[in-house]
Amino acid sequence: MIAVLLGMAVAAVLLTACGLLLSRNVYQRLHYLAPASTLGVVCVAAAILIREGFSQSSVKAVITASILFVMNPILTHATARAARVQERGHWEADPKQ
Repeated sequence: MIAVLLGMAVAAVLLTACGLLLSRNVYQRLHYLAPASTLGVVCVAAAILIREGFSQSSVKAVITASILFVMNPILTHATARAARVQERGHWEADPKQ
């Protein structure tokens, strides 16, 4: 079971890397970050939890996975916002629209 979880995590990261290489712009690349930062992190934390049982290292793995899981959408939004500001010089919608 541990090998399956770690295999899923590696597959998620490899698919993320392939998606990043094949995407055309920063906005498309942001979509490909989700599998590695959600599925990959959860699978690694679950593998540690299964291997170690309820111990200090498994609690740390679960806390780390939870923080990464919650911070991913925040960082994705901040990156998209920074890309838009660099592209257009401002964040707001165009007044002509």
